[in-house]
Amino acid sequence: MTRANDLPLDDAELDRLDLLLDRCADPADGIIGLEMLDGFLSAVLAGPVALTAEDYLPAVWGTSTPRRDARQTEEAQALIARLEAQILRRIAVAPDERPGGRDAAHPFLGLPEEAETVAPDADDPLAGLPADFPYASAWAGGFLHGTQLRAEAWDAWLDAHEDIANDVLVISRLALVNAEHAREVGADEADVLSLAERFDLADDLPEMLHDMFLQRIHDQRPAPVRRETAPGRNDPCPCGSGKKYKKCHGAG
Repeated sequence: MTRANDLPLDDAELDRLDLLLDRCADPADGIIGLEMLDGFLSAVLAGPVALTAEDYLPAVWGTSTPRRDARQTEEAQALIARLEAQILRRIAVAPDERPGGRDAAHPFLGLPEEAETVAPDADDPLAGLPADFPYASAWAGGFLHGTQLRAEAWDAWLDAHEDIANDVLVISRLALVNAEHAREVGADEADVLSLAERFDLADDLPEMLHDMFLQRIHDQRPAPVRRETAPGRNDPCPCGSGKKYKKCHGAG
């Protein structure tokens, strides 16, 4: 029997969740839009600390509670729970092994409205897109927002795993919208990516997230119990009695 949370959101439900986030979340410090939410939940699910909905939902809504309608908030949270389960299934499986192929492993990354009027070009996926379009920046911003829920744990995790630190650095570059934004956040303007670079790096996100998830699972396994090797029966007893082990603590 399929549980409700096991059902992926269809297009209408994704659009509804996107609308509810726009209506209910604080634009100053909440999670605005489906793409940003996807990045935020990806950090929650792939990062070093297990978090519950009670832990992360306050960050989704932000600090401006008067903006929230109770009924719409409840509806949104039910959809968020299903999206969380959907993202977990996505990152838990190696991208090339996912049902539906590798494309099914990609997060939700938005395109500008004008792209909808341009026929897709298999040879040039950038055809018709504005050169300054910050592809994947909202997703990356949401991911970085998610790392701040347990910032100290993330800092320690990145210190311990250089490959993951490099991946988060890539995500930080994707989060930069333009040179002005880079200056505002104290980043190097040279780190701002071109549209082609954005597409190339965003294409690696499924592997990055899967590797983080595997590292998280590995790190959360209990350490094996160390067992001291017992001395041989004819060895001196480690208690210091001077007797052979078999005549002392090894007797019986």
